[in-house]
Amino acid sequence: MAENSKVFVSPGVYTAEKDLTFVAQSVGVTTLGVVGEALKGPAFEPIFVNSFDEFRNRFGETSPEKYHESQIPKYELSFIARSYLEQSNQLFVTRVLGLSGYDAGPSWTITAIGGLDPANAATASTAQTVTAYEETAVYIPLTGGTINSSNVFTTFDGSGTHPVFGGALSGITALGNLLYNVGYELTGQTLFNNAGVSLGTFADEVAAFVNANINSTTAFSITGANQFWYWGHLYTGDTALQMPVITGNSGQAVALNNRFGIDDDLSPAFDGKGATRPNPVLVGDFSGDTNDGWYQSFFDYTGGTDASVCYTAGYSGLSIGMFVNSAATATTHISSVIVDSGVSGSTDHTNTIQPNLIEDGSSTIIVDIGGFTASTTASSYNEWSFVSGATNAGNNVPGETATTSFFSYSAGTSVFGADGQLFIPNNYPFVGANGTGSTLSAAVTTFAGEADGGVANHFSGGVTDYQLISCGGGDTGLGSSPSYTAVQVTLSGFSSVGLIQEGILAENLTQAGFNGASSSVGFAGKGGSGITGGTIPSTSWFFSGNGLSSFTTFYTGSCSAVTYLAMYLSGSSGMLGATTGGGIDPIDEYHNMTVATLRARGESTLSTGGPEYVISADTTDSNSAQKGGLSIDCSGEFEDVINNPFGVFGLSAKTDLGVVSTFKVSLDPSKQTYLPRVLGSKVFDREAEDIPVFVEELYPNITKYLHNRQQIRGLQCCLGYLPAARFNNNNRTSIGWYMNEFETPKTPFVVSELKGSSVDRLFRFVSVSDGTAANREYKISIINLSWERLEFDILIRDFNDTDANPVVLEKYTRCSLDPTLPSFIGRKIGTTDGEYELKSRFTMLELTEDTQNGDLKDSLPCGFEGYRQRTYKTNIKIPVAHWKTKYFKPGETVYDPYFDASGNKSNASISAGDNIRRNYLGFSDGEGAAIDFDFFDFKGKKTPSAVCTDTTGEDFPDLGQGFHMDSGATVVIAGSGNYLTLTSTTLSGKSMFLVGDASFQKEPQKTSDPYFKLQSRKFTFVPAGGFDGFDEYRKTRSNTDQYRLGLTGFLNGACADSEFPDGVGKGTFKKTGTDLANTDYYAYRKAIDTFENPEAVDINLFTTPGIDYVNNLGLVNHTVEMIENDRADSLYITTTPDYNMFVSTSTNATDKITPTEAVNNLEDSFIDSNYTATYYPWVQVRDNNTNRQLFIPPTAEVVRNMALTDNIAFPWFASAGYTRGIVNAIKARTKLTLDDRDTLYVGRINPIATFSDVGPIIFGNKTLQIRESALDRINVRRLLLQTRKLISAVAVRLLFEQNDDVVRQQFLDLVNPILDSIRRDRGLTDFRVVLSNDPEEIDRNEMNGKIFIKPTRALEFIFIEFLITPTGASFEDI
Repeated sequence: MAENSKVFVSPGVYTAEKDLTFVAQSVGVTTLGVVGEALKGPAFEPIFVNSFDEFRNRFGETSPEKYHESQIPKYELSFIARSYLEQSNQLFVTRVLGLSGYDAGPSWTITAIGGLDPANAATASTAQTVTAYEETAVYIPLTGGTINSSNVFTTFDGSGTHPVFGGALSGITALGNLLYNVGYELTGQTLFNNAGVSLGTFADEVAAFVNANINSTTAFSITGANQFWYWGHLYTGDTALQMPVITGNSGQAVALNNRFGIDDDLSPAFDGKGATRPNPVLVGDFSGDTNDGWYQSFFDYTGGTDASVCYTAGYSGLSIGMFVNSAATATTHISSVIVDSGVSGSTDHTNTIQPNLIEDGSSTIIVDIGGFTASTTASSYNEWSFVSGATNAGNNVPGETATTSFFSYSAGTSVFGADGQLFIPNNYPFVGANGTGSTLSAAVTTFAGEADGGVANHFSGGVTDYQLISCGGGDTGLGSSPSYTAVQVTLSGFSSVGLIQEGILAENLTQAGFNGASSSVGFAGKGGSGITGGTIPSTSWFFSGNGLSSFTTFYTGSCSAVTYLAMYLSGSSGMLGATTGGGIDPIDEYHNMTVATLRARGESTLSTGGPEYVISADTTDSNSAQKGGLSIDCSGEFEDVINNPFGVFGLSAKTDLGVVSTFKVSLDPSKQTYLPRVLGSKVFDREAEDIPVFVEELYPNITKYLHNRQQIRGLQCCLGYLPAARFNNNNRTSIGWYMNEFETPKTPFVVSELKGSSVDRLFRFVSVSDGTAANREYKISIINLSWERLEFDILIRDFNDTDANPVVLEKYTRCSLDPTLPSFIGRKIGTTDGEYELKSRFTMLELTEDTQNGDLKDSLPCGFEGYRQRTYKTNIKIPVAHWKTKYFKPGETVYDPYFDASGNKSNASISAGDNIRRNYLGFSDGEGAAIDFDFFDFKGKKTPSAVCTDTTGEDFPDLGQGFHMDSGATVVIAGSGNYLTLTSTTLSGKSMFLVGDASFQKEPQKTSDPYFKLQSRKFTFVPAGGFDGFDEYRKTRSNTDQYRLGLTGFLNGACADSEFPDGVGKGTFKKTGTDLANTDYYAYRKAIDTFENPEAVDINLFTTPGIDYVNNLGLVNHTVEMIENDRADSLYITTTPDYNMFVSTSTNATDKITPTEAVNNLEDSFIDSNYTATYYPWVQVRDNNTNRQLFIPPTAEVVRNMALTDNIAFPWFASAGYTRGIVNAIKARTKLTLDDRDTLYVGRINPIATFSDVGPIIFGNKTLQIRESALDRINVRRLLLQTRKLISAVAVRLLFEQNDDVVRQQFLDLVNPILDSIRRDRGLTDFRVVLSNDPEEIDRNEMNGKIFIKPTRALEFIFIEFLITPTGASFEDI
């Protein structure tokens, strides 16, 4: 109790400035002090606010957000401000922020694949090979259907019971000697031409090539055999020479087919076709559209999922050319399926060949002769026979060795010759286009090489003249469909006919074999019975007999045929770079650049002290390297992400419990797979069991900017893992150290004009607001830089405005760097050291010593340094923001993305020209800039060596480039000159700045100068690095009593030491002072203590939203003590919970706290104070910003009604009832009965009653004093508070006056009018002032007095008795 305590007011007290000498009004205005959390604003400092508009500007809007899985409104403070400022214009707000921070835990960083650096790939030295790769055969069944990669085969096997085509192109892992790495590059990786149009896979391209080289899939002929198809940069001059050499086709012009659309003349960037015009043979221009198809299709990043290889790998490139070397056709046929074990090709006939000899099971065989292959087919089981030509006078017997000319006969033969042994075919399998080339010998002549007197154009004309009939038969000379071309030599397929090449005839066949004398005679091998008599012919021979049993039988069914084409492909290939690891270096600046970072979800609880993660990745699992982990999938359906960073890719997350979840995600904000849309971006915005990771940072704008400019290609197929900060972090590599208190955003230093090879630091801006939200509050534009006047203007703009439509919050014109002038920038805005009064509501200046001293008074601000970033895993680079560095002219190319538009038109972004009034350099939303807001967020600190005790961490050495208007500022190098201290940063040795488009060291004179106009001399930048300091892994705050020093919550987060040997944590919580720590308990206490001095902050009401005496009794008691003993001038409104605060739903009746339970809770708290009051139940209000409703304590309406009371009456009037107690709310959570109200009021809790005519209403006037007295009523307590404050305010004027009777009378003359006025206004019924005249007191320089008052009590109970009288009674007699 402190009702007898004096208030001592020292000289110069703030309240002493009130002039109440002639008191006419007897009351002041209501002033509320409030401590709590807000969306934004300065922290731990009472900020005066006089309207809700100002509150919103300083501290943000109302918000219905609650702490996770609780009923505690996170931003109750804003609702209090909204209600209270309806009736008052004096509010002091102290915002609470965190002191502990948190361990952000393990991280997984997604990085980009840098674009191919043209300097590292010259096609002249890498892709000019003229070596033909090995002949590669493909087999195509000619069924009449569409030829595609699924029915073009790489193997053919006729040795079994069925013909087998194998190795379909759609599923191959290798094709001849092509230099591919893995199978998917043949069949899974999509190829694109220079317009970005899909060509399908390379296997699809081979199928397309086959289609292009034949005129029909039924009537086969090679029509495009002079075609040379190539993919990439090949030295086509060599190719044109090699192709005729390989094919013997020297007379045919080579037709080059550029599949990727590479232009021989790579045009400049403005037309969208490349940055330069190099000779394509010498240099590959990988930034030009003309090479995009090649680059995207055939250049593979060699990194795998192994991080040790992934980040150090490069590109392997490939160029391929292809043409037809040779071709063969064949049809396999059988009349029916053989069910017995008969010999293939056997016959019942042993003498001369007769019609109808073909037996069931007969077939054809293909023989390769001299590099060109040909064969024939039987079109039905009785179709074929052969006979010698008329050159032997018609006496030849079939099979007899007599001539080099042979005719092909077919079904329906007729007898020819005197002995009836010759047969004339009705149908000719081979028919020349002119109707005369009906003999096989003629075909041989036609297809001979030039040395043999044949026609030179092997693959045009001659080949197309011949067709072969198939199974269907027919009686026309041209055969029937489907038909195809045979080349050079025909091999019949009926029984016992063999092909014997020169040099082996005599040794392998006997004459007896011709007569059928022995069925075992044939290819018996050397040493068997030889041919007797005659000479070995110079060409192939056909023989009859049973001796050849090597024919293959194909079981294809009755009268069926499998017609197929064999093509032999050859060409050139060139490999650029290694195929695994290493390879051609990408663009180093952006290779492995961070595009996103993912974190594990988890939770900090009372028992854990700090976060426990669902994926801890702690290396303690004996069965694997990590308990849990995260991996990325770029294979199969996700392969596109290698070439397109906005493609869909897979993520697989394994929790510590072994639960695996997979997700399809992308960096494309327009897709449902957008990374934050799937995973969320906060710890608790998804269920950790379902989605164990979330997105901490993401840079889609920077990624798009670089991809459009071909500086990055796609995404790495590996993740950069780093451990948590508190464990598994011996090397201090973690990026999880957020274990420090709140941070205030700052800009980088603004720098001067270029001075030789250096610049001077001038100043930087420091936000008035603290915390994370301040990173998005405002930006600064420095404009109208005048060398003539050495002046400039400063705009404080809304962070979310646009350059075209800036929203100016504050403007400071004609600023200078001369401290002697009124225009000095420090004097205009205010400084952090207090040297100059703060004038801005948003920012203040930190001046360098040279600027303060005036040494730089002749300089101008011309740019800003880069922003600090964090150090990622080895080889992973920081994200690179791109400032706007120039004003584009009409027609200039802003960027030229991959591929051309449809119709081979440029897809380059061409500027319409920048309007300099609607564009700013530096931070910009205009053309040529790429900035993601995550870039400016707090990135933590480098893990300190003493995790258990360090509360600040260390700055990371990573630094990005800033911006400077002067194009010559590239000479300013980090690590030298004025930036010598930056030697240890990642920027060391590189230019400090991205630079503008012209020199800027004096007033521009030429109209062509981009800075000629004053309006063009401007740039924008933003503060960064603000941090709330709260544990984002904690669902509620660590501000309960258990988190005080030495108690359970603190010990569970603190490391064990000599003072706290029972500590079991890993450094989340630390002692920071004699009786201080970094838990949220002490953060709230620190904020409450900002109101400790009544002379610094003048209030008469106080409240602490977010804490209550049930869950935060320690803080409530601390507040009560501060109000009673330190201030003794205010009434504290504390919160009474009416519901279980730590549940996720507000609709469960069992979670309600009844009036009786509420009273019991208050009794258990042992609070006894007439400076404190509380109310029950909570009320429902609406958040106008979201149109959502929520329950909040009635505090907001209580303080509003107290301010209303002071406005329409006086503080000593009760703020309750119908006149001064109406509650503006939708409803009370509990509609109290009379018994409920009685229970509450007896228990010192003021009820919020609900009446049908007015709704909720304040229906109590009690303080929390236990003893019954006048001070157990709020209106009396407020009367005394007001009286004491008024008397103190006037009495202070008498200090240091002479301590005599005169001054005593002056005191009475000041105090009596105040008390008399209060009496007249019904606050007192009587009073008396008595002053002591004790000499000892006078000697001690004291004047003591007593003021006796009789406060007017509030009417709370009205008892009326109604008396019923007889009719004749007189009221005068009653």
